[in-house]
Amino acid sequence: MITWQYTRAAGRPYQPSLLLTTIGRRTGLLRSSVLPYYPVGADLVVCGTRGGGPWDPLWADNIRADGHCWVRAHRRLVPAIGRVASGEERARLFETVAAVHGGLRRYQEQASAHGREIPLVVLTPRAPLTRR
Repeated sequence: MITWQYTRAAGRPYQPSLLLTTIGRRTGLLRSSVLPYYPVGADLVVCGTRGGGPWDPLWADNIRADGHCWVRAHRRLVPAIGRVASGEERARLFETVAAVHGGLRRYQEQASAHGREIPLVVLTPRAPLTRR
């Protein structure tokens, strides 16, 4: 609800968010991040933009190290498998997500100046996320 209020106040369309919990690649501790997500088929895509800066977000590195994660969306917590899209799949997902993510192309441009490709992480829930 609070996200909806902020987006309305800023004059932007609402983008649903999820809570992604990953396993820390160095510590093994659970780490959580709130991220906007984009449904693509049965999967959810989250973008590691980090404002177009020079480094990937830590949660993306955690997914690369261990794809086991948990997603909380629609008031449900479900286990998921995450992976960073690459090659042709990434190109296709980039176009799909960029059509609804207003800043993705700009962030990629900024990240490219640092030699970085923004990770597009595909989350495959292991149980339905639909509301009960």
